[in-house]
Amino acid sequence: MVKSRFFRLACAFCCVGLLLIAVILLQTNRLGGMEMNLSLDRVQLAHPAPVFPAHPAPVFLAHPAPQENLWIELYNKNTLIRRTAYFDNRSFTGTSVVIIVEQNKTAPNIQPKFFGKVVMSNGMTYCHEVEYWKKIAPRFNPHPKPYRHGPDTYYCNLLRIKLTKFSEPPLYIALSQNEFCDDLLPPMPVFYDNRRKREKFAVCIQKGIFGIPAETLISFVELNKALGASFITIWIQTIEESVYNAMIPYVESGLVEMLDWKVTTPIRNYGTHAACNECVYRNIHRAEYVALHDIDEVFIPYKHDDWFGMLDDLGKITKITDYAGFRFESLPWRDKGNHSKIKLKCNSTFLPYYFKNTYRFKGFDKHRPKMMLSMDRAIAGHNHIIPYYKKGVKE
Repeated sequence: MVKSRFFRLACAFCCVGLLLIAVILLQTNRLGGMEMNLSLDRVQLAHPAPVFPAHPAPVFLAHPAPQENLWIELYNKNTLIRRTAYFDNRSFTGTSVVIIVEQNKTAPNIQPKFFGKVVMSNGMTYCHEVEYWKKIAPRFNPHPKPYRHGPDTYYCNLLRIKLTKFSEPPLYIALSQNEFCDDLLPPMPVFYDNRRKREKFAVCIQKGIFGIPAETLISFVELNKALGASFITIWIQTIEESVYNAMIPYVESGLVEMLDWKVTTPIRNYGTHAACNECVYRNIHRAEYVALHDIDEVFIPYKHDDWFGMLDDLGKITKITDYAGFRFESLPWRDKGNHSKIKLKCNSTFLPYYFKNTYRFKGFDKHRPKMMLSMDRAIAGHNHIIPYYKKGVKE
């Protein structure tokens, strides 16, 4: 039944194959060196900061972004601070600014004390103590040594500044290790998506992508769009610029945002848990649910054509507001190289990446589930669990 679901999706999806290939070629030739100011970051975070004496330049994550805009590196790169903070005004967390940090658990002074200078839109500034709020560490280590891309010694910390006197988002914050907020680190813009109405579903790739061809990325976007995604976030560790150029039409349409990640410190999977939590806090105001998984994974409902039908059906058998999210158990499929038996009902020379995998494993891998999180109830993200969520609900 799942297999037939794949082929029905294939028939709807592969008909655009030739068009997608044409788009790749067109964008590669036409937009090779063009800088596109299309990201939400570039629209919402371009604020002056008159209270900072140096008038810091706007800081953006959208590709192409300079390296210094992405991370603040401290203590010989044992502490990496994502150089964008996030505004959270949900009632069960309290109004605060959330800061995403990767820290080496084997390094001395693993949790240095920070204070934060908060810059409001009216020009007023305040100095607040920064709280070490939530720690996200690997639940288990399924991979043998050597680790991919670096040692498994870093974990993600969520820091926050509580804004007890304010309900509006600050423009910037800047961290300091001085209780008077002197000797400031580079300023960090505060991201807040204040759209009037949230989308139902968003998707994030759980880590910075690397070495991915354009066809695979387009397949990922088109399949998740067909399943119900209205917004997709992709982090770039390292890819060919032609791959980004092929994605420009999706960026222009508002379906995709591509953010630079580019971790230069050897960290396993380039800091997956930091990306998972940036996914949560970029989407708390723009989506009700976020699917969080890798580029070679997809959430296929067993009985429905898309996630809307799946969620409606779940609402008939359980109270979905009692849960922080949904667990999808892994069922691997493999490509054995023989595509001659794949019969498509539409004429196309482009076979989407996912539909080449026709060999299905016999059982589910219950040790590596992937999650769809509720932005009304989840507090933190992880690639296999929901580590923190609203009191009174279940995972």
